[in-house]
Amino acid sequence: MKRFLVIFSVAILSVFSADRTSTTPVYKIAVEAYPSTEESRVLRDFIKEQIQSSGRGQISFTFPESEKPSWDFDKKGDATEETKANLQKLTQVDKLVLVSSEDGQALISFVDVLHETLEYRNALPETLAKTLVSDFLSYLDKKNIYLALSHTGSNTSSQVKINSLKSTYVAGEPIRFELETTEDNFVYVVLVPENPKGEPVLLFPNQIQNDNFVKKGERVTIPDKRISFRASPTPSKDRIRAFVTREEWKEFQLRGKKEDSFYHLLPPAVTGTKTLARSLVPPPTITSPIEQSLVTEWEYEILSR
Repeated sequence: MKRFLVIFSVAILSVFSADRTSTTPVYKIAVEAYPSTEESRVLRDFIKEQIQSSGRGQISFTFPESEKPSWDFDKKGDATEETKANLQKLTQVDKLVLVSSEDGQALISFVDVLHETLEYRNALPETLAKTLVSDFLSYLDKKNIYLALSHTGSNTSSQVKINSLKSTYVAGEPIRFELETTEDNFVYVVLVPENPKGEPVLLFPNQIQNDNFVKKGERVTIPDKRISFRASPTPSKDRIRAFVTREEWKEFQLRGKKEDSFYHLLPPAVTGTKTLARSLVPPPTITSPIEQSLVTEWEYEILSR
């Protein structure tokens, strides 16, 4: 286990402390060793330090060491009745990380406390614990991106206008709208679904319209006629959010399969395309470009057919 910690201290991603003076939207996270063994407690404490020092979340406390609650889930990832009862006691926690390290295997599980479901689970041999933690932190980075896209406040002084969006659509109805800016800007347009389990979709730039620098007075139709974007098949209240920034979001990567119309917005930790160099200056939080952008928001309702 000592060798395991030495490897971690040298090679783990993002070990810097983040100056969290802004209102970065992050989850309140509890980290539990389950079952509680010496090895799992060491791994638990290390993951807690990584989340806290890198600003990936706010660490919360759950149960004292003397208590040993049950954390069990079925094959679909739904909590058992006993586990639900334990999760309902975590009133100040958004997410729960369960860590175990025994019989040569390291396991990390990530639980949505509100919905009482298992979001993420991965296990590797203890010799590959570094890779396991890196994979989990990458997943958490992506969750924080989605959270920032959803929660960053809209601004009445935003330099982008959204036109031609209706207030209601029928499920499956095509959605197309127009935007324009009052200044030369990079523009990112995101669909944020009402369903908390849904992930935001980057509508612009997209696979066809990949240049998102919009000049003053220019009108851009999103999506253009070569791409289909339709209202979700179930009734909901979704939001279109347009982020305006003078600088391109170079900290993030755009990824999409050839058959996809729209990109996914991913942090560098997920793609592995950017490595932070060691420095005495703490790096900015991964969501800071999103938080600092001016946002225009449009909410619309989807009705059943």
